[in-house]
Amino acid sequence: MRSYISASDPVRAAAVLLAGCALIALGVEGIARVGFDRVSKIQRRMADEYRVASAIGRDARAAGGHVLLVGNSLLDEDVRFDEVRAGLGTEWDTRRFVVEQTFYFDWYYGLRRLFHDGARPDIVVLMLTPTQWVHSDSRGDYSAHYLMTPADVPTAARDLGLNATQTTSLALSNLSKFWGARAELRNFVLGRLMPDLGRLMDLSSVVDRTAIVDDEVARVAQARIARLKALTADYGARLLILVPAILNPRDGSTGLMKAASAAGVPTLRPVESGSLAPQLYRDAGFHLNLEGARHFTSRLIPAMREVLAATRATAQMPVQPPAN
Repeated sequence: MRSYISASDPVRAAAVLLAGCALIALGVEGIARVGFDRVSKIQRRMADEYRVASAIGRDARAAGGHVLLVGNSLLDEDVRFDEVRAGLGTEWDTRRFVVEQTFYFDWYYGLRRLFHDGARPDIVVLMLTPTQWVHSDSRGDYSAHYLMTPADVPTAARDLGLNATQTTSLALSNLSKFWGARAELRNFVLGRLMPDLGRLMDLSSVVDRTAIVDDEVARVAQARIARLKALTADYGARLLILVPAILNPRDGSTGLMKAASAAGVPTLRPVESGSLAPQLYRDAGFHLNLEGARHFTSRLIPAMREVLAATRATAQMPVQPPAN
């Protein structure tokens, strides 16, 4: 009988374990890549919108130009996009791209990726609240996979003030769909198990009446608006800012509009925050319900027509030579 264990046995066992882990990881990654966008309605919509948005300016002609609306759930719920597209008419090729729970940095890098992938809009309309403009937040790993190129990960980590562990997770999420979307996969499963969970969260939300200092919003937002304006200008596009209407009247929009004006970026505010009744919101004052969205959209369409016409006229004006 052998009284010892061969030295190769632990090595062989470790190799088998590593191989098994690698196979499991590859299997999970394959399932995430192949199945998640098919079974999740939100993921399927986002993937379809990204495909359409990344082709804007390249796959169709429009007399007026190509308009790309981007933003988070506020764009999805507060703006009836089909009515906007119909209201602007065939003169404008109007498309949208929505990613929920996103902030300024998500869209700075999201637009960089869209441009990198070939999007060539004439006008980019970004819809965020003033708070979402100035907070240094991000959707994190999810954005790393869907809204960043690999080359942007280090710069994004610095912008977000991430530590080494968080930066590593960001880099891994950029490469792995499972790792980047693992929280959404979990939420998808929970949603199937508890269909009323979303409604319960809406009912449990509270009104945020925190006063936002307009001067502080203006100070932070001006540099960010200028940075985003420079990015869009590098690809021949013009930036417009769309301000949503939340229940809190002191939402910082005055400061945001001041910053936009200083940066030379037009702002659309079709409905002022605090001017709509609480009954027009589906939650505690953030997202509009169907009736509220109809009202907001009806005010947005003529405002967009006016701003787009002015923007096009400005773009067609000849550049004046400097005075001697």
